[in-house]
Amino acid sequence: MTRFLVVDDDPDLGALVEEKLRPLGDCKVCMSGHEAIETLAKELFDVVVTDYIMQGGDGASLAHYCVNHQIPVLVVSSFPENQIRPYLPVGATFLNKFHAVRGNLLEDTIRAILPVNFG
Repeated sequence: MTRFLVVDDDPDLGALVEEKLRPLGDCKVCMSGHEAIETLAKELFDVVVTDYIMQGGDGASLAHYCVNHQIPVLVVSSFPENQIRPYLPVGATFLNKFHAVRGNLLEDTIRAILPVNFG
């Protein structure tokens, strides 16, 4: 089963993302980038879905950690991609937060990141 690590300091948005991903696999939620890195050091996850701006460790640093450890990462933010992309590592995927929580865009993007798991 696919394992997702959802990282967002807004508990409502974290719960919403978790709810959308739960039919695709197991989810664990962290409230900060620092907490997420500690969790990733102890547990294996197939993909990380993270907010960009958070208290306690930002999404860009977490995205760099993930890419350096060959963990697919999806950065979800309300900021425009052109403002964030320069700070993200090559290989990180970006979605606008408002679009991600509507329809199936989040789920479709996850399927594109992990096509083997969802063949």
